[in-house]
Amino acid sequence: MKLENFPFQIILDWYKINWRHDLPWRHKQEPYQVWISEIFLQQTQVSRVIPYFEKVIDAFPTVHDFAQIDYDTFFPYYEWLWYYSRARNMLGAAKAIVDDHDWIFPNDYNELLSLPGVWPYTSQAILAFWHNQSVLAFDTNIEKIFARYYLGSRFIKLSKEFKNNIQKQFEKTWISWREINAALMDFSSLVDINEKQNINWENYPLHNSQFFKNKWKSESRPEKKSIQINKKDAEIFVCIHKDHKEYYSENPDRFEAFQLWKTWDDHRGFIKAYFKNKFNLSLSVRPPYKKIASNKWNYFFYHAQVQAWEHEFGIFNKKEKLGWEENI
Repeated sequence: MKLENFPFQIILDWYKINWRHDLPWRHKQEPYQVWISEIFLQQTQVSRVIPYFEKVIDAFPTVHDFAQIDYDTFFPYYEWLWYYSRARNMLGAAKAIVDDHDWIFPNDYNELLSLPGVWPYTSQAILAFWHNQSVLAFDTNIEKIFARYYLGSRFIKLSKEFKNNIQKQFEKTWISWREINAALMDFSSLVDINEKQNINWENYPLHNSQFFKNKWKSESRPEKKSIQINKKDAEIFVCIHKDHKEYYSENPDRFEAFQLWKTWDDHRGFIKAYFKNKFNLSLSVRPPYKKIASNKWNYFFYHAQVQAWEHEFGIFNKKEKLGWEENI
């Protein structure tokens, strides 16, 4: 497959004027800070990550400092950032770097992937930003730029061959891998935004892009049918668990999920506050895994994992939990 040359220089020229100065991990491109930022940014908005990043770096300035702490020490610095398995993986990765890699982040893709919680994109980002290695750190945001440029839509998945061809194109330029990855990230967030109707077409730099040429056509994907329920009119069932191996109930004789009554729209925030205030439990709460709507009752079902606690609940297995669910 032969692709027309992508205008990397246009992206870089835009970046040199418009780069995001407010990102603290850009100021000191050390692998530890790159790693912390990239892990925190997984499925989390930049604006939410910044204060957590600054707090962690201030308290634990090196990977060695970070590797010395346990989960209970780290939890207050991480709480409310969600995805708590991510926090445990970070601690495991830090200990592996200190114990197995002499405090140095590996410069090999597969070695980085072997660290707990390090995904392909995270590995690519560390190689590009710290080691300036020849790799484009493809995540969904960067893929979006190329999918729109060549194919007109961010919803078209790029093949491995397609991405390899783009990388080979870039290898023929004299641009730094570190700079182009940062430039693509900022361009995706500030210019090639997901809300097509809010894009500034008059100043859009990539005039040869299929996306720009077809800007008045709809970029859409099939809508998923979902149950529309007013959260304020719904009952809440909370299944508290530990790694989906143990489930907990106030009833010591049989499993029953915790039932909370109608409340405000923020169910997950309410659940966390309720269990913190009543039982002194710290929970991570996932989005609802099931909804039931009827003429009389509406229900939202949530899984919540224990993060820090002491309890006197009954302990049950997954089969007993599923048995309760079938009888609702």
